[in-house]
Amino acid sequence: MPENYGSSDMLLRPLDCLVLETLHDYNESQKRPSFDTVRGAFLEGEKPYPTAGFKQKNHIQICVRNPNCIKGYIVPREPDTNFPIP
Repeated sequence: MPENYGSSDMLLRPLDCLVLETLHDYNESQKRPSFDTVRGAFLEGEKPYPTAGFKQKNHIQICVRNPNCIKGYIVPREPDTNFPIP
């Protein structure tokens, strides 16, 4: 059985991936419709101050399983060297 690992943030999540893939396989075996997209919210890192409602590394990940859901995309622009690059 895979395990999620990393520092306290658990940045690498093979177990979470397996759970979601198993759910998709189960739905398929039951002839249920598949999910086109999956969204996950990850609350990670330390609070930037004691009463913060968010953490330093919070982020959202989106997995598009059906490429027909992508209606378009934006070509990234070149960085503007007049500003710092984070």
